Amino acid sequence: MQLHSLRVKVSVFSLALVVAMCVFFILLDHRSLQLLLEKNRDSRLLTYQYQISGLLTQSREDLNQLTDLFVLWRGGLAPNSDILHKLFDQQWEYLRDSWGLESLKLYSPGQQPPRQWGAPTRHLTPEQVGELIASGETRERFYCVQTCVQSLVMGITAGDLSERYVLQVDRSLADELLSFHQITGSDIGILSPIDREQAAPGTHLPQWRRSVLALTSRERLMPLLREVATQGQRMPGAGFSGSYDFSYGSFDVKTIPLVEEDPDGAQFVIIDDVSGQVRHIEDSIKLLLWFSAIGAVTFIVALIGLLWRPIFRLRRLAEALPLLSDGNFDEARRLINPVNKPRSHFDEIDVLDYTGLAVCDQLEVMKEIVAQNTAELEHIALHDTLTGLDNRHALVDRIEQYLHGEEHLKNTGYVFFIDLDDFKRVNDSLGHQRGDELLQVIARRLVSVVRRGDTVARLGGDEFCVFVPSADGEGACRVLAEKLLGVVAQPVKIGDKELRVTLSIGIVAIPRHGDTLETILQRADVAMYHAKYRGKNNYQLYSEQLECIEHLSTGRRKNAIPIAIVGNNDKN
Repeated sequence: MQLHSLRVKVSVFSLALVVAMCVFFILLDHRSLQLLLEKNRDSRLLTYQYQISGLLTQSREDLNQLTDLFVLWRGGLAPNSDILHKLFDQQWEYLRDSWGLESLKLYSPGQQPPRQWGAPTRHLTPEQVGELIASGETRERFYCVQTCVQSLVMGITAGDLSERYVLQVDRSLADELLSFHQITGSDIGILSPIDREQAAPGTHLPQWRRSVLALTSRERLMPLLREVATQGQRMPGAGFSGSYDFSYGSFDVKTIPLVEEDPDGAQFVIIDDVSGQVRHIEDSIKLLLWFSAIGAVTFIVALIGLLWRPIFRLRRLAEALPLLSDGNFDEARRLINPVNKPRSHFDEIDVLDYTGLAVCDQLEVMKEIVAQNTAELEHIALHDTLTGLDNRHALVDRIEQYLHGEEHLKNTGYVFFIDLDDFKRVNDSLGHQRGDELLQVIARRLVSVVRRGDTVARLGGDEFCVFVPSADGEGACRVLAEKLLGVVAQPVKIGDKELRVTLSIGIVAIPRHGDTLETILQRADVAMYHAKYRGKNNYQLYSEQLECIEHLSTGRRKNAIPIAIVGNNDKN
């Protein structure tokens, strides 16, 4: 085989293509796994935020419930501070053990220091005490020094109005950290911006200027935090998230502000062990690499041995098929090779070529038939078969296009709703055939007085409608209405009978009288029946005062839209 032959070139190109595809899919899979890991990290971070928020909220509700027990004394009145003092002296150990309290404090105006039970925590200043007593509010705060506490302070007025004082309830966050660890399986701690002198030995991170106040699995994870702090000389910002390889695994380290309004204050630090996920990605890439190599070799052998020649014929056929959907039949025939052998000797590719040519011929004939039938159906669907006018569907489309465009914002359009007066008598006396002839004459007369661009439609029976998309004011509208009345009122000879027909017209201005199809047709109907009520052979421009006589619309429900009627139905 010569090196410059097409077969060698295709083989080399196919091999390079397969190798490139394998590398591409390996990288794509690796990237997909990395993105999946990142998405999982983001999802866990969001879950952790919700979980922490939920635990702090539950803790706050517990403290609120406890303070309610204190202040809602007998009869629902708050006791004075002396009664609470005695109660706390008796029940402090129970409250500490049962509710996990860190301390209780009672502040009275002018009294320093406050009366206190439990560990010493941060006190309120006299100004803060005065503000709380004046407002009577309940406020939540967090303090992180030797330990991190959730503090609830509230101003209380004794039920007998004898005094006002402030109650401070402090609760450690240690129980919330343990609950978080039990629920999520992730380790959590608190980083506080306190000095080395205030921190416990071995907990200060000088690079971040933070100290670890609490941490689940402290002995195992404290070295990791020191390593992370060494790699980053500055404390990571709020919402920091990073992955770190340590001697015994890979870990995600995330920080969440304890108080969102204070991103420089204390932070929750969450540590996830993601070693299993990292190993899974590495094993997946190795496995994919082996399968890609085996697949590449197999693909090249199959391509050379089986699909060498037929692939070119398939490609030409594949290029021809989209041309059929576009109607480019001549170009499709050029691409499909005619089969010059007996059908008994056809293989699969021959069958496809032969069928492609046959389908091409059939589709060309069908396209011509469909185009002709479509045009006929469109005309039937949008025109009245008796008069040749637009039907209700065409009128509705025309008005909706007008309402959805900008033309109705610039010009005033008008809808003339027309009903023949006493048309039923014509049907009863002359028969439906003569009535149809009369409708055809009326239709031609209506068309004769409107402009090009205006729409005349038959809604059904003896109902017609004229839509004028723009008119020069109400005066032009009234002129057109008079023309419609006048041209229809001229005598009509049907058979050997000479008839005179009159109209009742209801007129609606768009958008002044309505900006929806339903409103426009309903109000035009009301105006038309008002014209009939005034003696027929008349027109009425809609106004709000007409609604009070809407009940005169005989045979119609209130607020009903006129419905198209097929054929020549009798109507009063």
